[in-house]
Amino acid sequence: MPPAQCLKRGVPIAAHRNGSANGAANGHHSLQESTIHRLLVGSHRLAGHLNSACDEAGVSLPLARALQFLAGATEPVTPTQLSRELGRSPAATSELIKRLVKTEQITADVDPDDRRSFKLMLTEAGHAKWNEVRGALQQAEAVIESGYGGRRLEALAGELDQLVVALDKVPA
Repeated sequence: MPPAQCLKRGVPIAAHRNGSANGAANGHHSLQESTIHRLLVGSHRLAGHLNSACDEAGVSLPLARALQFLAGATEPVTPTQLSRELGRSPAATSELIKRLVKTEQITADVDPDDRRSFKLMLTEAGHAKWNEVRGALQQAEAVIESGYGGRRLEALAGELDQLVVALDKVPA
């Protein structure tokens, strides 16, 4: 049976895709047509490509993001700064830090100004791991560019930068 004729709850799937099954004919947009749905689908697909690249380098996407942030830091960072940058809970960030310390990719030295906190820095092993991860991510980027176009991808990244700035101004 052709895909357009396959049924979902008795309605052709094509109708779900174009919104007619959910009230688009009455002027209401379906979830499938909404901006948030399109962003969710796009971010999910992109995360899939990035997760595959990270898997090749032997790290998770959050760990890769932590390595990226720490590699770009001009001074040691606190766990709170890392947590905010990653958008993860302090508990999840703490587990990530433990993993990085255990594998000797970062140091977590007691902050001399606040003995309750730590200062995090990449080690040589951490820099080497970040270079490996960066290479895998660059290969993923090349694959994405080949299917989407370098200029379009750059323009999209610019728009996403603006979206991040706007979202940072809105309470979560």
